[in-house]
Amino acid sequence: MSRTLQFCWKRGNWQLNKSGLYLKTGQDVVFACEGDVSFYSTFTYLAQTLQASHPDVVVEAVPGVCSPLAAAASLGLPLTIRQQRLTVLPAPYNLTELEAALKWADVVVLMKLSSVYPQVWQVLEQFNLLSQSYVVEWATLPQQRLYKGLQDLPDLQLHYFSLLIVQVALDPDPA
Repeated sequence: MSRTLQFCWKRGNWQLNKSGLYLKTGQDVVFACEGDVSFYSTFTYLAQTLQASHPDVVVEAVPGVCSPLAAAASLGLPLTIRQQRLTVLPAPYNLTELEAALKWADVVVLMKLSSVYPQVWQVLEQFNLLSQSYVVEWATLPQQRLYKGLQDLPDLQLHYFSLLIVQVALDPDPA
């Protein structure tokens, strides 16, 4: 585990303990999250930990927009249409899983792409899918970056909050 991640978990644990003090006095506590709290979110672990230490607390999750949907909207693309099969692979995933998904699904989304991008790029090149692949960093935020077609981008240095959308099967009937 990286030092940054260790720091974040320690800070999160401290915040949970502090939240418990507020909850004991009947006050509400809010955890603001990026994206949707039920879609590969750290909030899940925080909520489980909080409920384990304070079983009488009611945790209410307010839905948001998950990053694959936000990224597709930012790209101006539908994530899926008609009967297309969607596969979402959370990090960490291995290349064998990716290759299997590319053979089965019509659209593949890879979450938290940054640590494996060079290897993923090679697989996409082997499958001849670079022109049908899109990377979105910081979806919907002011610092958002969009990369459409990855043929000339084998060495992207991506942020942790990046994802890849691969349109494996293009819609044969766009009408």
